[in-house]
Amino acid sequence: MKDFSTTVAIVGIGGIFPDASDLAAFWDNIRSCRSSFREIPDGRWMVPADSVFDQEVGKADCVYSRRGCFIDQLPPAQTLPGLAIDPALLDGLDPLFHLLIHAGKRAFDDGVTAPLDRSRVGVIIGNLALPSETSALLTRYSLGRTFEEQLLGAAASPSPTSPLNRFVAGLPAGILAQALGLGGGGCTLDAACASSLYAIKLAMDELLSGRVDAMLTGGVSRPDPLFTQMGFSQLRALSKRGICSPFDAAGDGLVVGEGAGLFLLKRTEDAVAHGDRIYGVIRAVGVSNDIGGSLLAPMSEGQLRAMRSAYVRADWNPSDVDLIECHATGTPVGDAVEVASLKQLWGDTGQNGERCVIGSVKSNIGHLLTAAGGAALTKVLLAMQHETLPPTANFSAPQSGMGLDSSPFRVLQSATPWQRRGDGIPRRAAVSAFGFGGINAHLLVEEWLPSNADSSYATGRQKDQEDTAIAVVGMDASFGPWQSLQAFQERVLGGASAAAPAPPQAWHGAVECDWFRTEGLDSTPFNGFFMDDVALPANRFRIPPREMAEMLPQQLLMLQTAAGALQNAGLGRDGNLTTGVFIGIALDLNSTNFSLRWSLPEQAEQWAEQRGRKLTPEELTEWTSQLRSAAGPSLNANRTMGALGS
Repeated sequence: MKDFSTTVAIVGIGGIFPDASDLAAFWDNIRSCRSSFREIPDGRWMVPADSVFDQEVGKADCVYSRRGCFIDQLPPAQTLPGLAIDPALLDGLDPLFHLLIHAGKRAFDDGVTAPLDRSRVGVIIGNLALPSETSALLTRYSLGRTFEEQLLGAAASPSPTSPLNRFVAGLPAGILAQALGLGGGGCTLDAACASSLYAIKLAMDELLSGRVDAMLTGGVSRPDPLFTQMGFSQLRALSKRGICSPFDAAGDGLVVGEGAGLFLLKRTEDAVAHGDRIYGVIRAVGVSNDIGGSLLAPMSEGQLRAMRSAYVRADWNPSDVDLIECHATGTPVGDAVEVASLKQLWGDTGQNGERCVIGSVKSNIGHLLTAAGGAALTKVLLAMQHETLPPTANFSAPQSGMGLDSSPFRVLQSATPWQRRGDGIPRRAAVSAFGFGGINAHLLVEEWLPSNADSSYATGRQKDQEDTAIAVVGMDASFGPWQSLQAFQERVLGGASAAAPAPPQAWHGAVECDWFRTEGLDSTPFNGFFMDDVALPANRFRIPPREMAEMLPQQLLMLQTAAGALQNAGLGRDGNLTTGVFIGIALDLNSTNFSLRWSLPEQAEQWAEQRGRKLTPEELTEWTSQLRSAAGPSLNANRTMGALGS
């Protein structure tokens, strides 16, 4: 019997992308070089597009592009047959949940699932820990209602959306698992643009350890589209033309998209035994983090560590690959760094045969953020299935200085047959995903050829050895007023005097702020054990003081506590290239406060009229500015980066 136990097979795909409600449409768009960039549809932003558009790049509370890639509305997930979940639970849930269930069910149903014990099938999904449409709506309801109550004495109205939408960061995986009756564990993760490939890597680890028999994994991205458009506008990363042109001389930035790319994975031996259609076999996923540069500037050093790790695990040479689906987003600096990384990687072994094809699906559907890797891998698997090397849309001439013409790589402008290199040699491809902060992933996948499985799968073995005991060697803690490990120890072990709950001293929003006090209006804070101040020395971390001051406190707390645990373990800053970071967080609702700020100009005039105040245009502008100040600061570049869960 052939031994495939050390490899993982992709046996199901569930892809839903802009202008592509199914895989056939997705592949047709790729093969035909169609792009999905268009003006924002009516109603997708919480305010009219013209009210926040300004051609000035980086202007506060404004976007300089109204274009993106969007998915037409899906039927409610509860209309799908065979879901093991109360349909009432899905009522009012964010469109994110419905998109994920649709894609997840398609991927699951695409495989042979009858032999599976569903209690041994897990779910790991890449997903943004950023505001969604409904979490932003919750904020506009709760804080906006407080504004109305204070200004107008209006009675509270029922919440316009399910309170479960507070949990859009972590809950989707649990809802998907419940809907499909899967009990093998589940979570979402936010590794920025590398999330899909990180999720796949962790899903492979679960399979190869024997803890589960199948995994549903990949990525989904359906955030509040106004938040992402505002954020990328402040980062000056959007294309002013509204067209994504990877590698091209005309490339001037990214375009934001949305969608889901999910996969059903099995150990290859199980896929063969079950009679699954095998779309491809994942040979390795290499991951790394940059340790230099800035949060916005990619570095070849980190990208190369991820790529080299993958090739070592797979026992491949870089030149064994026929197709590389790049991360390339259409930003000139990012694309140039990625090509430079590939040239350096291939320089280790030299070119072997015909030039390798590189491309980017972002030229078709925009940047899907946490689902970008899922879209990229789907494209590669469909290319293998159709035996076709795919073109990249919007490419005419390479970016000057990139040196693409003299490199081992080429960008196709039309589809071309994908020939095997010889009898028994499978088609091989790579997928890269590089996220904010230098979170890097590189996946290697090859065509399934049962005829040469004995030789092809005998190398690069990853099967876990005997279980190894894990030691806890460092700790730190910070809870409420107990902001050190010793203080926490004294509190929980009874060595400290009792501390009484107290109201928060700093509340972002409409509960406690100077503006309400100056208007003679009251608010009612509540008691608890709060961390009113998370302060760090300006030189503690390699972060500019201004950036640190505008980060969400959650990020500062994470940095401080993680550094304390490393220090407790006797570890310094150097020599940690094989040390990983995994932190559990929730969506910080302070990141949704911006949505209230953006909606206030429309509401201010109505509130003024209801209060019987006849304001001149100048007075209305000033009053709106005061209301916005009460709601919170504007979203700038530092606050955008400081809100990223990744």
